Amino acid sequence: MTGEESAEVSPAMRYKEIAGLARKATVDLQAWERSRMAELESATQAAREEIEAATEREQRTMSQARRWWRMAVDNVSRLSWVHVGPEPEPIDSARASQLSRYTEDVRTGYQELTQAVLDLGWRAR
Repeated sequence: MTGEESAEVSPAMRYKEIAGLARKATVDLQAWERSRMAELESATQAAREEIEAATEREQRTMSQARRWWRMAVDNVSRLSWVHVGPEPEPIDSARASQLSRYTEDVRTGYQELTQAVLDLGWRAR
C-alpha cells in the first residue's frame, strides 16, 4: 500500500462516521425537543395562572363597581328630580393595565356624588 491509499477512508469507515453523526444529531434533537416541551409547558401554565388571576381581578372589580353603583343609587334616590339610568356595563376596550386608574376614577366619582348629595341636603335645611 502506498501512502495515498492508507490516507483514504474506506466506505465502511465513512458510513460508520455518518451513522454516528446521525445518531448524535438525533439525540441532540430529542434533547432539544424535550427542553422546548418543558419550556412550553411552563409558559402555558404561567399563562393559565395569569388568566385566572385576571379573571379574579375582573370579578372583584365588577363586584366593587356594582356595590358603588348601588350605594350611588341609594344616595340619589332621595332626590325626586334625579332619574337613575341603567347600571353601567363593562367596556370590552378597557385596558387591564389601566385597572387601578379606572377603579380610582369610579371611587372618586362616587365620593364626589356623595359629597354633592350631602351638600344639597345641607342647603335644603
